Amino acid sequence: MTQDASRSLDPSPCLIRPAQAGDRKTIERLVRMFHQSLQLGQGWWLRPSHQMLIAIAWVTLLAVLALYGFYSHVFALGIMLALVLQAHQQTDKTLAPFWVAERSGKVIGCAKLFCYNTHAEAYLVYIDPAWRGQGCGSHLVKRLTEEATSPLYLASQPHRMQFYMRLGFVPLPPDALPVVVRNRLGIDRYHEYGIVGMVFGRSTAGSGS
Repeated sequence: MTQDASRSLDPSPCLIRPAQAGDRKTIERLVRMFHQSLQLGQGWWLRPSHQMLIAIAWVTLLAVLALYGFYSHVFALGIMLALVLQAHQQTDKTLAPFWVAERSGKVIGCAKLFCYNTHAEAYLVYIDPAWRGQGCGSHLVKRLTEEATSPLYLASQPHRMQFYMRLGFVPLPPDALPVVVRNRLGIDRYHEYGIVGMVFGRSTAGSGS
């Protein structure tokens, strides 16, 4: 890890830094744009309109159970719902894993980096299309490779592979990925979209790649 977490790469057109509380709305917008660009979408249960329908269904169910005197069921389901919502909020609201690319005081890109004892995983690597072609994406990814526990894994669409390969990433066949990493990256889940697992900082000798 570097000692100065807010420094920019030199030479760099952007400042690469950990996300701050004031970045939340911009990051949420960038993440939405990321999903739209992939055309994978989020799970249907994460869409605001569907979340409202789910909430109404839960409330209706609890009301019906209470009406017929199933108070213990109401209590148990209420506790379950509260725990699910709390877990979702904690997962969705934390900015700790996020890094941002900032230019002229404006956050124009983001990435999510999880570091473990044995490796790291990067997600949601995205630069606002209006700011592309200026090197910010490259500097953001390079910073991730500096901060990450080696090796660093990520998933790429086919048309982005050359970009990552220029930065030192190597494509891996699915069976060369650790099973846990493969599942978290969604390699099998999004197989029809051509998603490819890639790695930085790991020897691929003998992996068949």
